Formats: sequence, C-alpha cells, structure tokens
Amino acid sequence: MQQRYVVDVAELHRLTELNYAGLLPLLSQLETEAEVTLYAGENLAFNLRNVSESRYTSDIEIEQLKPNWADYLQAKMTVRLYHDVRMAEIISSQGVTRLAARYQQPNREMRHRDEKHQVNQFLADWLTLCRKQGHIQPKLSEAVQKFMPYYFK
Repeated sequence: MQQRYVVDVAELHRLTELNYAGLLPLLSQLETEAEVTLYAGENLAFNLRNVSESRYTSDIEIEQLKPNWADYLQAKMTVRLYHDVRMAEIISSQGVTRLAARYQQPNREMRHRDEKHQVNQFLADWLTLCRKQGHIQPKLSEAVQKFMPYYFK
C-alpha cells in the first residue's frame, strides 16, 4: 500500500518566500513598464505583465512567447505576490486554477499528488535561470535587500 502524501508546509512556505524575493526586481520593472519581455536563452522568451494590484497583493502573468508551438507546450502562469507576508505563489498554471495542496491518487484530472509544490518549484527554477542569464538584477533599496536571501544579493 502506498504511503499517504503529507504536505510539507514549511518547505512550501520557504519556496513561496524564495519566489517572492526573486520576483521583487521584476516587480519594480513592471511599475515603470506595462509589459516586460525576458529572453532566457536563444529561443526562450517570456512576457510578464501586471494583471492586478491591490494594497497587499499583486498578480503577475508570465507567458512564454513561442507562436509556432501548441498552447499546451507554452508555459503560462499567474503568480500572486502577498506583500504583507513576503510570499509569492502560483494561482494559475496552464489554465488550471485553484491548485490544491495535495491530490488523492488516482484522480480524474490526472494531477500529481504534490502539484502545487511542483508548479511553485517550477517558478523557483525559472527565476534561477533568469538570474543566471543576467535578466534579474537586484536594484532594491537597503531596507528591502536586508530581507533577501544571501544568493540574491
């Protein structure tokens, strides 16, 4: 019998805090421009745009630009940034909204049991790629930088 999956809440929180820190420099770019296009490689282009903004949250849409590819092959996600708790999580990925923390196996939608963690890990990996390619340059104030992880400085 397969062991029941238990959500590691501390790991999920760590991941969402890491994603928030990685998205902050991009958020400052989106304040001055309506859309930002990042090139993370020869054929990897992503469009970022601010979908909505309120006092405590911001929603950013990240979409891969590849007009020749089928829709299901292009990365598309909406990320909600919670400014009061400094966390960012994916609220929509590939057209799937309301991602549950865990899914029973098997399930009708064929979701992985840790789907929410996997899509947030994808965002963290994508941010790491952008940072290594030199597209994310932390140009933040000293007050904000003291909350950033050491590898973002």
